[in-house]
Amino acid sequence: MSENEERRDAHEEQSCCQIAHVPGKPSSSSCAEPPKEDVDDLLLCERHALEVKLEGQIECWDEMLFHIDLWAREARRRDRQEVVGLLEDERAEAISARRRAYEDLDVLRRSETPWWVVPSGDGRVI
Repeated sequence: MSENEERRDAHEEQSCCQIAHVPGKPSSSSCAEPPKEDVDDLLLCERHALEVKLEGQIECWDEMLFHIDLWAREARRRDRQEVVGLLEDERAEAISARRRAYEDLDVLRRSETPWWVVPSGDGRVI
């Protein structure tokens, strides 16, 4: 490959969303939108930046819930009911926050899909 082609390829990659380079995304993913945000050293368009951030939030809430459950189990073992109660409150808040992140991600992903192929929620396609 010539130097000009290499420079052109590098410039095109920087001027387009780099969603294909996000770990866990199919390498066939592509987006021609201009990048607006730097997320983990990748330049992403606004939509994909929000999607990646929401996915990250969901992973964090899952980890928080895992640890809350561990701590609650230990508190029960030590018969620390006041701590168990506090952890149950934290668990409810974490579940609610994770649900909101899932809902936001679902809305975002549906907005990428043409309205006639968005599932109606009961398994049918509208």
